[in-house]
Amino acid sequence: MDNNELFTDKITKGNRTYFFDVKKSENGSLYLSVSESKRADDGFEKYKILIFEEDIRDFKKVFNRAVKKLEKLTDLESDKKSYTLDDIREQHPQAYRPWSAEDDEKLEALFCEGKTVKELAATFERKEGAITSRIKKLELKEKYS
Repeated sequence: MDNNELFTDKITKGNRTYFFDVKKSENGSLYLSVSESKRADDGFEKYKILIFEEDIRDFKKVFNRAVKKLEKLTDLESDKKSYTLDDIREQHPQAYRPWSAEDDEKLEALFCEGKTVKELAATFERKEGAITSRIKKLELKEKYS
Protein backbone atom coordinates (compact mmCIF):
# COMPACT_ATOMS: atom_id res chain seq x y z
CA MET A 1 0.00 0.00 0.00
CA ASP A 2 1.34 3.46 -0.90
CA ASN A 3 1.73 6.11 1.80
CA ASN A 4 -1.29 7.89 0.37
CA GLU A 5 -3.47 4.71 0.42
CA LEU A 6 -5.43 4.42 3.66
CA PHE A 7 -7.69 1.53 2.66
CA THR A 8 -7.99 -0.82 -0.26
CA ASP A 9 -10.36 -3.65 -1.20
CA LYS A 10 -11.28 -5.43 -4.40
CA ILE A 11 -13.90 -7.58 -6.07
CA THR A 12 -13.07 -9.95 -8.90
CA LYS A 13 -15.88 -11.20 -11.13
CA GLY A 14 -14.97 -13.04 -14.32
CA ASN A 15 -12.50 -10.99 -16.32
CA ARG A 16 -13.20 -7.80 -14.33
CA THR A 17 -11.66 -6.60 -11.09
CA TYR A 18 -12.98 -3.59 -9.20
CA PHE A 19 -10.69 -1.77 -6.77
CA PHE A 20 -11.93 0.53 -4.01
CA ASP A 21 -9.22 2.70 -2.49
CA VAL A 22 -9.45 5.46 0.09
CA LYS A 23 -6.51 7.78 -0.46
CA LYS A 24 -5.06 11.03 0.81
CA SER A 25 -4.02 13.67 -1.71
CA GLU A 26 -0.84 15.73 -1.50
CA ASN A 27 -2.79 18.57 0.12
CA GLY A 28 -4.18 16.17 2.76
CA SER A 29 -7.78 15.84 1.51
CA LEU A 30 -9.36 12.41 1.26
CA TYR A 31 -10.95 10.79 -1.76
CA LEU A 32 -12.34 7.47 -2.94
CA SER A 33 -10.85 5.93 -6.05
CA VAL A 34 -12.98 3.30 -7.81
CA SER A 35 -11.15 1.45 -10.58
CA GLU A 36 -12.12 -1.23 -13.03
CA SER A 37 -9.55 -3.41 -14.70
CA LYS A 38 -10.58 -5.98 -17.28
CA ARG A 39 -8.73 -8.36 -19.52
CA ALA A 40 -8.74 -7.43 -23.17
CA ASP A 41 -7.18 -9.01 -26.25
CA ASP A 42 -4.13 -6.77 -25.98
CA GLY A 43 -3.64 -6.71 -22.19
CA PHE A 44 -5.84 -4.83 -19.75
CA GLU A 45 -8.28 -1.95 -20.03
CA LYS A 46 -8.43 0.30 -16.97
CA TYR A 47 -10.97 2.91 -15.96
CA LYS A 48 -10.99 5.05 -12.83
CA ILE A 49 -13.33 7.46 -11.10
CA LEU A 50 -12.39 9.69 -8.18
CA ILE A 51 -14.94 10.91 -5.63
CA PHE A 52 -13.69 13.65 -3.38
CA GLU A 53 -14.61 13.78 0.31
CA GLU A 54 -16.84 16.85 -0.07
CA ASP A 55 -18.93 14.97 -2.66
CA ILE A 56 -19.06 11.53 -1.05
CA ARG A 57 -22.39 11.94 0.81
CA ASP A 58 -24.23 13.10 -2.30
CA PHE A 59 -22.51 10.42 -4.38
CA LYS A 60 -23.48 7.72 -1.86
CA LYS A 61 -27.10 8.90 -1.74
CA VAL A 62 -27.53 8.88 -5.52
CA PHE A 63 -25.54 5.66 -5.90
CA ASN A 64 -27.75 3.86 -3.35
CA ARG A 65 -30.92 5.11 -5.09
CA ALA A 66 -29.60 3.91 -8.45
CA VAL A 67 -28.71 0.48 -7.01
CA LYS A 68 -32.15 0.17 -5.39
CA LYS A 69 -33.83 1.06 -8.70
CA LEU A 70 -31.63 -1.41 -10.57
CA GLU A 71 -32.52 -4.14 -8.07
CA LYS A 72 -36.24 -3.41 -8.47
CA LEU A 73 -35.98 -3.42 -12.27
CA THR A 74 -34.00 -6.65 -12.18
CA ASP A 75 -36.70 -8.21 -9.98
CA LEU A 76 -39.41 -7.01 -12.38
CA GLU A 77 -37.59 -8.42 -15.38
CA SER A 78 -37.25 -11.82 -13.72
CA ASP A 79 -40.94 -11.72 -12.70
CA LYS A 80 -40.01 -11.63 -9.04
CA LYS A 81 -41.90 -9.23 -6.81
CA SER A 82 -40.20 -7.37 -4.02
CA TYR A 83 -42.02 -7.69 -0.73
CA THR A 84 -39.66 -6.02 1.66
CA LEU A 85 -41.25 -4.22 4.57
CA ASP A 86 -39.78 -0.92 3.36
CA ASP A 87 -41.38 -1.40 -0.06
CA ILE A 88 -44.77 -2.20 1.47
CA ARG A 89 -44.57 0.74 3.88
CA GLU A 90 -43.97 3.13 0.98
CA GLN A 91 -47.67 2.66 0.12
CA HIS A 92 -49.01 1.58 3.52
CA PRO A 93 -47.01 3.27 6.33
CA GLN A 94 -48.83 1.39 9.11
CA ALA A 95 -48.43 -2.06 7.53
CA TYR A 96 -47.59 -4.79 10.06
CA ARG A 97 -47.65 -2.37 12.99
CA PRO A 98 -49.71 -3.39 16.03
CA TRP A 99 -53.28 -2.13 16.31
CA SER A 100 -53.96 0.08 19.33
CA ALA A 101 -57.20 0.08 21.31
CA GLU A 102 -57.88 3.54 19.86
CA ASP A 103 -57.40 2.20 16.33
CA ASP A 104 -59.88 -0.60 17.04
CA GLU A 105 -62.45 1.87 18.39
CA LYS A 106 -62.01 4.15 15.39
CA LEU A 107 -62.26 1.20 13.00
CA GLU A 108 -65.48 0.06 14.64
CA ALA A 109 -66.99 3.56 14.50
CA LEU A 110 -66.08 4.09 10.84
CA PHE A 111 -67.24 0.58 9.92
CA CYS A 112 -70.59 1.34 11.59
CA GLU A 113 -70.84 4.52 9.51
CA GLY A 114 -70.67 2.33 6.41
CA LYS A 115 -67.12 3.13 5.25
CA THR A 116 -65.80 0.68 2.67
CA VAL A 117 -62.74 -1.47 3.21
CA LYS A 118 -60.93 0.65 0.63
CA GLU A 119 -61.78 3.87 2.51
CA LEU A 120 -60.73 2.31 5.81
CA ALA A 121 -57.44 1.15 4.30
CA ALA A 122 -56.69 4.72 3.21
CA THR A 123 -57.67 6.10 6.62
CA PHE A 124 -55.51 3.65 8.56
CA GLU A 125 -52.65 3.58 6.00
CA ARG A 126 -52.84 -0.21 5.83
CA LYS A 127 -53.52 -2.79 3.15
CA GLU A 128 -57.14 -3.73 2.45
CA GLY A 129 -56.40 -7.29 3.56
CA ALA A 130 -55.25 -6.00 6.95
CA ILE A 131 -58.52 -4.10 7.35
CA THR A 132 -60.59 -7.14 6.38
CA SER A 133 -58.64 -9.31 8.83
CA ARG A 134 -59.10 -6.80 11.64
CA ILE A 135 -62.85 -6.54 10.95
CA LYS A 136 -63.07 -10.34 11.22
CA LYS A 137 -60.94 -10.45 14.37
CA LEU A 138 -63.13 -7.83 16.05
CA GLU A 139 -66.22 -9.68 14.78
CA LEU A 140 -67.65 -6.42 13.44
CA LYS A 141 -69.54 -8.08 10.59
CA GLU A 142 -71.45 -10.24 13.05
CA LYS A 143 -72.16 -7.30 15.37
CA TYR A 144 -73.41 -4.99 12.65
CA SER A 145 -74.98 -7.29 10.06
